[in-house]
Amino acid sequence: MAGANERVITVQSGGAELHGVLHTPADPVGGVVLCHPFAEEKKCAHRALVDLARACAGVGWASLSFDMRGCGDSPGTFGEQDLVGWREDITAAAQLLGRETGGARIGLAGLRLGAALAAQVAGDPDGIACLVMLEPVVDGARYIKDNMRRSIIKAMMTKRDGGEAFDATSMAGGEGAVDFDGYTVSAAMQEQIKAVNLVQSPSDFGGPTLVVNLSSGDEPTEEMQSLASACKQAVAVAVKQEPIWQRIGLMDASPTVEAVTGWLQQL
Repeated sequence: MAGANERVITVQSGGAELHGVLHTPADPVGGVVLCHPFAEEKKCAHRALVDLARACAGVGWASLSFDMRGCGDSPGTFGEQDLVGWREDITAAAQLLGRETGGARIGLAGLRLGAALAAQVAGDPDGIACLVMLEPVVDGARYIKDNMRRSIIKAMMTKRDGGEAFDATSMAGGEGAVDFDGYTVSAAMQEQIKAVNLVQSPSDFGGPTLVVNLSSGDEPTEEMQSLASACKQAVAVAVKQEPIWQRIGLMDASPTVEAVTGWLQQL
């Protein structure tokens, strides 16, 4: 990390000025854009992604962390966003990082839904050099179903503890927006996420790809291995790491950080 410069930067995308933080080593060998996860997962993973951004700069890869439209410190309302706009944001961030590093090779690294979006963007003909997917959302329909289930359980527990009466129809997922831990997810956004399936509709990206499975196992899950097989030039690895997107608080993300930076150094 010695010698790396850290500064706030603005990413221009879709007429909005997005908040970003750029970490630049003295002589970057490349650059990587970090694509954050969805809703509450972003908040939980913030510290780990900061650690990853600084560590990337420490091994010579400039890094750009930024908030997509409607997220974090960027303008916009979360419930009004969609995946099309967020993919545009990632593309704009990659282009900016390329300019800031003097045309160095640029990669994308994403966590959870951010990884799925990074994979989709990497498949576009915009010169992406490498891709890192950290515990990516492989099946968007299952992801929405799991979030819906957690929201219903949380609402039922709130009612039991004396909160407002629980109305299951508000989370039915058929029509209208739903609430995921305080984040309004529009019907359109739900359908866009449900359409994500990285195995059945894999990315067209043909460059080096790292799939990281965060778990307690010694080998990647079958799903992560299938994802790697669906990619054109990918390897799947298992990292013994508690889910960095599920709990707010201090967490040692060094196993994940070391897996990513070690792989980048081999490129």
